[in-house]
Amino acid sequence: MPSSNTTTPSGDIIYPLKVRGWSTVKSKWTRRYRCARETPSELRLISWNVDFMKPDTAGRLERILSYLQNSHLSSSPQPSCILLQELDVSSLDSILLNPWVRKHYAVTPTSASHWRAHYGIATLISRTIPFTNAQMLVFSDTTMGRAAISIDIPILSSSGDRSRIVRIANTHLESLPQGANARRKQLAAIADLLREESVDAGVVGGDMNMIGDAADKSIHIAARLEDACLFPNDPASHTWGYQPRTCFSPGRLDRVFFVGNGLRVDSVEVIGRGLRTVDGRWASDHCGLLTTVSFRS
Repeated sequence: MPSSNTTTPSGDIIYPLKVRGWSTVKSKWTRRYRCARETPSELRLISWNVDFMKPDTAGRLERILSYLQNSHLSSSPQPSCILLQELDVSSLDSILLNPWVRKHYAVTPTSASHWRAHYGIATLISRTIPFTNAQMLVFSDTTMGRAAISIDIPILSSSGDRSRIVRIANTHLESLPQGANARRKQLAAIADLLREESVDAGVVGGDMNMIGDAADKSIHIAARLEDACLFPNDPASHTWGYQPRTCFSPGRLDRVFFVGNGLRVDSVEVIGRGLRTVDGRWASDHCGLLTTVSFRS
């Protein structure tokens, strides 16, 4: 872990992350890699919990990447960030070996050593866009090693006359009913990061695990964040509980929240419903979320 850590008043730890891209010259993932960097006018954002518990994590992750390439991002994707949760070492390796990822994305982190459990999170950022200040927020109130990754990206306003900085965060909040109090604290800590003076706005996507009572399901309101789901009570917005069906009710575990004047986050679209591998496995027990982030003038 890097030595330049910051401890927040609540005891959380923030430390810088290195972002690496694949170098065809050096044949390795490196901080120095070739890319054309242009400030985008909008950013495609995808969040997906890819499920570390079922067999063949690498093969299932490969299926998800293939689906994203062919159905939503294309072989030459527009400026985008992919927020992944519940990776294990095998699925992280699958990302790093993927030719499409190597050509079009930078990744952070590229090592599981940054995780506090045997699974964790990673963010993919288009190589075509500039970014700064990648960091990891390690929660103090967690029994599951949960954390958040954030990275700052400039986006042009709709008039094109200036750029503004949006902080994109990726997280997997504490699980299970007994994790409700920790989830509240964890999301509040992320909201604080999204409101720092160094950025103009912020977005957080991930598995929020808001499965408890009404207070648990409104922790984003307590954190003064807006929900990017236009129809939050519609069963079509559910992202978990169908793949396969369980004894628990389906729910909207995965969400995108945001804050910031002038920031526009399109209503999230649930993607990947019913996605299976060639041998019939569910690609994940979760569906993914897709939205687009931009700034009004």
